[in-house]
Amino acid sequence: MRPSRAAARLAAARLATAALLATAALGPALPAAPPGPDAPWFTDVSAEAGLAAQPAFRLSVADVDGDAYPDLLVHRAQNEDTGDVLNKQVLLLNRPGAVPGTRVFVDGTAASGIRANRQGTAEGRHSDGAVFADVDNDGDLDCFTMAYVHRNTTLDKGRNDLLLNDGQGHFTLAPASTFHTDPIWNTAAAVFLDVDNDGLVDLFLGNWYWNDQLTVDRLYRGLGGGRFADVTAASGISAATTSVYGVAAADWNNDGFTDLFAASYAWTVLNAASRHWRNNGDGTFTQVQNQTKYSQYTGTASTRASFGSMPRDYDDDGDVDLFEILTHGDAAVYSTVLTNTGGVFSWDFFRVKGRGTEDPDMTHHGDHYQSWLDVDNDGYADFALTESGYSNNRLYVFRQAADRTFSPATVAAGLDPINQANLPPHNVIALDYDLDGDEDLLVGFADDVNHVQLWRNDVGTQKHRITVTLRGAGAPGHANRSAIGARVELTAGGRTWTREVAAGNGHMGPQAPLALTFGLGDATLVERIRVRWPNAGLTVTELTNVAADQFVVIEEPCPRADDPAGLRVARAGADLVLTWDDPAVPGLAWNVHRGPGPDWSAWGPPLAEGVAAPAYTDVGAGAGAARFFYLVGAVNACGESAPW
Repeated sequence: MRPSRAAARLAAARLATAALLATAALGPALPAAPPGPDAPWFTDVSAEAGLAAQPAFRLSVADVDGDAYPDLLVHRAQNEDTGDVLNKQVLLLNRPGAVPGTRVFVDGTAASGIRANRQGTAEGRHSDGAVFADVDNDGDLDCFTMAYVHRNTTLDKGRNDLLLNDGQGHFTLAPASTFHTDPIWNTAAAVFLDVDNDGLVDLFLGNWYWNDQLTVDRLYRGLGGGRFADVTAASGISAATTSVYGVAAADWNNDGFTDLFAASYAWTVLNAASRHWRNNGDGTFTQVQNQTKYSQYTGTASTRASFGSMPRDYDDDGDVDLFEILTHGDAAVYSTVLTNTGGVFSWDFFRVKGRGTEDPDMTHHGDHYQSWLDVDNDGYADFALTESGYSNNRLYVFRQAADRTFSPATVAAGLDPINQANLPPHNVIALDYDLDGDEDLLVGFADDVNHVQLWRNDVGTQKHRITVTLRGAGAPGHANRSAIGARVELTAGGRTWTREVAAGNGHMGPQAPLALTFGLGDATLVERIRVRWPNAGLTVTELTNVAADQFVVIEEPCPRADDPAGLRVARAGADLVLTWDDPAVPGLAWNVHRGPGPDWSAWGPPLAEGVAAPAYTDVGAGAGAARFFYLVGAVNACGESAPW
């Protein structure tokens, strides 16, 4: 039968029992003229990329128009105390530059609808940060924006809200969403996840304190179509009062259910431990921070405040570790990795060493953002870290050694001009803006003066790499379309890396691309890619012997759309009743076609689509002398139909 209209949304074909690869080559793995040994690893291309006049306080990265290139949503600095919070959103679309091989970010704000408010006026809407996911499973990334009022409890120029994407980067306020009718939560962080693996993304919010009182974080269950229900109480999240600045979602205990981390920014006045919520698999959560030692150094008097926890299996042992961003740290207790060993975190301060060689003041740290990346694609996870707002303004790049320690390498990276100019770096995000297979760095600043800086990675292409993008089926029983919560294990050259697809980890939604870039070192072949999908059965897709230096798209398999046999037509008064044999393939629906003669090519659209049961009544078709011909075809859960 002819493919249904829903099938047209798929960019790549699927196979019945295994995912099909859609690939694009990255070009030569080793440039003909790599940078010299003393050349900086990164080059400032802000002006070339059209960013030299664009201030940026907070940044989120997402491909909003479906062209695979990451776009930017900028939030400019705001003043919650004076109420200067409107029209701070700027959407920058990643486009080809005038010079072949370059990219430029073009302002698409005016046509995007990203500033729309619920009143329908031109005044704009207050928002401070954003996270992206496909909340309606239609194949594009929608946008949740959070409203943070700091200490101004009378400020009400916009609340948390949801905007739906038309696939071209044009957004409309979700008509079925009720986020804007909620109270002002003073939301400082948000992360998408799929709590129950039902194929609909859910949303967790971290809220800072309100009117000098501790507050409660919120959990919303996705219902589809841009609708969410507040399940904070039912899930158990309401059992703890908090004062949160950063949240994260990751499967810490490898049971297939995504757990939650809420990092506390309560210190000496309001004491509230950081919360580690174990997902019980039934829609409820249990606090386990004492058992896991997640809150050992944060949230209470004599400890530290946290800007967030950033998940990554940095030591490649198959479980998720964290990087904890500590604000008000000192020479003894500072931002560091939390190593996951048997489900318990150890605060390994010794692993982040040598900071004093670049930091002029080790007595107090004001760390804000951290971003994992593999600078040179050698297979070891490195990170960038920012510090500002207090005595120090610094951007750091730390490289990981084979002994799993990290040392500063900011000068060699070429990023020290930010420090030499005493600029106040705030947000830092790793992204592959030019799709050359290595991760570049985007830096925003804690003011409304300095423009966003884009630093192109010039060393990552000297090693082999592969970038994996996952697409869930977005259908009942299957993974959400963004594949958020999926786990990828990739083996090459005798080493295995484990990564998860995440959307929003950190403070104020410093969202990184959903595509996962793996540095492979000298390996030219990936022996295995294993994907565990966040669906009801935690199904697994495995691919073997995949060439390095590619962009790879893996789609979640759907059952075959097997057409039925044994179509029967019976008269029931003036109606004709069709029945057919059900091939017993899960998730199938049926399209019924009718025509005046056996030449089906002229029949036109189906008489009925999406029929759930193997039976259909053609009302009134048997009342006259007309003669009809019928075809019935199957449509699977992914909207695909068998060919005619």
